[in-house]
Formats: sequence, C-alpha cells, structure tokens
Amino acid sequence: MNEGWHWPVASRKAHYFRKGRSLCNRWMYCGTLVGSQETGPELGPDDCRECHRRLMKEKADRNAK
Repeated sequence: MNEGWHWPVASRKAHYFRKGRSLCNRWMYCGTLVGSQETGPELGPDDCRECHRRLMKEKADRNAK
C-alpha cells in the first residue's frame, strides 16, 4: 500500500502519507502504511492537523466535481 496513515518514530502525531511523503510535507516514509484507519470529518487527537486538513480538502474537491 502506498497511501495511508503512519506514526513516524520521532513524531508526536500520525501523518497521512502518499508515495512516501506526508501531506504536510514534513515527513518521508518508505515502509508499509496502515490502510485500516478511516479519515472522518473530525480531527483525531493523534492526527496531524495539516495532513487531515489537506486530505479533507482533496475529498471535498473530488465530491464537488
């Protein structure tokens, strides 16, 4: 899986990765990603705020088309 949530070792939050790069552009990761975590409209307490915001914006843009 090349897209999903992961918690980097040195990070305080979980980040959403796509093609090895987090959506907030602060982290890189080449391992296996967790595809089981769903992303809802509410920000989780352990989720990166910027990754969540960008993912929700992408979903809204796709639904608007």
